Amino acid sequence: MSYHIRVSGRGIVINNDKILLNEFGGGKYYNIPGGGVEPGETVKQAVVREIFEESGLNVNVGELIYVLEYEPNNCNFMYGNKPQISLVFRCFLNGDDKIKDPSVPDIDPDNPEISSEAKWIQISELKNIHYVPYIHNELMEYIKTNSFSPVFIEEPLNL
Repeated sequence: MSYHIRVSGRGIVINNDKILLNEFGGGKYYNIPGGGVEPGETVKQAVVREIFEESGLNVNVGELIYVLEYEPNNCNFMYGNKPQISLVFRCFLNGDDKIKDPSVPDIDPDNPEISSEAKWIQISELKNIHYVPYIHNELMEYIKTNSFSPVFIEEPLNL
């Protein structure tokens, strides 16, 4: 039996008092930009490519902030049936902060009718929106202190 794990790279991009997120379904939920690592690229290269595809923004990849593991059986298959490891890095804008239309929009795997749109979200509004994974406490601590010791997080998270 083989066990395939999808590896993805994601980026936390903060600009002044806003964070870059992908909005799905007109605000139904949000997530951190990024996606799967393709053959022949590193995780950091995937972060740069994915953020550019989803937002048109160029970024430089900084330090690893956290690792998130998703194992479908332990999570009632809430994000599909493929195990996943996401490496999330702090990213910094390399250029302007004007979001462009995505060249490769994200699609909700459970509902192909829903695609994403990259948006700058006020950090003060994070507590009022539904974003996945729900790393609110970890993210707010990182933003407040601008310091983060890498953390390993397993889904499902205790809300």
